[in-house]
Amino acid sequence: MEFDPRKIRWIALDAVGTLIHPQPSAGVVYHRVGRRHGSRLAAADVSARFGQVFARVLEADDLDCRCAECGDRLHTCEARERIRWHRIVRGVLDDVATPDECFTELFAHFGQPAAWACFPEVGDALRKLRQAGYHLAVCSNFDARLNTVMAGLPELTPIELRIISSEIGCRKPSPRFFEAVVRATGCAPSEILFVGDDPTSDVAAARNSGLAALQIDHDDATLQNRALRSLDDLVTRLL
Repeated sequence: MEFDPRKIRWIALDAVGTLIHPQPSAGVVYHRVGRRHGSRLAAADVSARFGQVFARVLEADDLDCRCAECGDRLHTCEARERIRWHRIVRGVLDDVATPDECFTELFAHFGQPAAWACFPEVGDALRKLRQAGYHLAVCSNFDARLNTVMAGLPELTPIELRIISSEIGCRKPSPRFFEAVVRATGCAPSEILFVGDDPTSDVAAARNSGLAALQIDHDDATLQNRALRSLDDLVTRLL
């Protein structure tokens, strides 16, 4: 999608997979914690299970958070995110002796800044974009733990605005999520550039709501899908 960089006022950035990633990976952490709670699953099996279970639970529409909107698959809240992650942990580590304690440990772990790392170029790229006059927002399918995580990662200091799904009541790719982005930034959809790693929930959904959007793919060394390889590519394109 072509757009005029001169018309962009805000850059809205997804968090996980775009700015930050778990370090070590979710599979590694689940395996380590699972072992402490009695799991005998091999590390490779845990990593494979995590991807499969995460994808399946992401589509679930029976996460009963007791909200009036809980029949909407894209509705969320703090309670629903906790239910979602409890189901993921139980699905991945189904042989632990103490499942509730295992979940509690994992949920707390991924709420700590030390569990996450920024991609190498993020700090410098965000500083350059702010210095160039762009406003920056993080727009993420996450819960309130993201506030603690971001507060502990100094590379993310240039970000001025956080839009977190559990705090606004809906997840990407819901149009309501992008309406919330537009309201929070106070500008027209055409003045916002959305950058994320998910071609459907980030890029297509943002474009359907009238925003410009670009995909970032840190793993695509050949750029065969025409995605940005890093935020450095975004800086080059805009500046």
